[in-house]
Amino acid sequence: MSAGPLNQISFGLETTWGTAVTPNKSIAVRPGDGIQTDIDLQLLSQIKAQLAKNYDSIKGAQKHEGEYEFDFIPGVAGYLLKSVFGGLSSALKGGETTVYEHTYSEAETKPSLTIEQAVGEITRRYAGAIVSSFKLACKAGDVLIATAGVKAKASATATKITPSYETIRAFNFADIGASGFKLGGVAFDEIESIELEYRNNLEMKHVMGSNDPTFNFVKGSEVSGKFDLYLNSDSAAKFTDYLNKTTQSLQLVFTGDAIGTASNYKLDITIPKAVFKVSSFPVREDYNLLSVEFEGIYDTATSKLISVVLTNLTANYN
Repeated sequence: MSAGPLNQISFGLETTWGTAVTPNKSIAVRPGDGIQTDIDLQLLSQIKAQLAKNYDSIKGAQKHEGEYEFDFIPGVAGYLLKSVFGGLSSALKGGETTVYEHTYSEAETKPSLTIEQAVGEITRRYAGAIVSSFKLACKAGDVLIATAGVKAKASATATKITPSYETIRAFNFADIGASGFKLGGVAFDEIESIELEYRNNLEMKHVMGSNDPTFNFVKGSEVSGKFDLYLNSDSAAKFTDYLNKTTQSLQLVFTGDAIGTASNYKLDITIPKAVFKVSSFPVREDYNLLSVEFEGIYDTATSKLISVVLTNLTANYN
């Protein structure tokens, strides 16, 4: 079976890092490389009275890494957010009986997944998979696209599950509305595009005795991104903020379809303290733009680098 549209990606939340589970969630993805295994082939050579350089080979410190790109649907993607951030608190939203708010926070220990990648005649399950980066990108006229970078502990062959996909619609550019993008608490409806990426800088370590990683740990986390604003007197003031190295909050909110009594699917991201790294206003024939690149800085007032709240009908991500 070689029909690419029939490929599938599924996953399940593990209890113990690297102990594989049977996937029970599936996620629709865009075409891409997915997870691939690098066996780190080592070619051995010695001087031994022969012209041929290589006399043998061994597997080295192999890695199982890659990424998935997908339209952000406010459902099972919550598991990927849980893996990249580590901390999660879920609670029933006030005044609702079926709507839940999931607040993600940074924690050192990252929950792991078993990811099943079924491509044609090859089905592999990657155990101990942890999301190391999560990127969101959206531009006028398009959907909100997410990219999850993944590193896994081990890989094994498997029989693919029968997938089942959620029917919630993906967020798109219109879901930002007039007040979904704020800088310093002030809404800017001039936004044309935005990208935001969180990296927990996860690494996996090998020890003698195993080709696969034995330990995982995180380095210092980072959040960065960029956005384009159509130029007017309000957005032009952000160039002055760049020149003055002004720090300010950045908030991005996507509000989707109505759910519950008086709620909506929602993704609310706040960087309490952001600084502009680059700001430019290119000379162009089209409508003038201010392009800004930013970095998040740990905010001592809130004790956070970033805050993410996902609102949906999922009770928990256990």
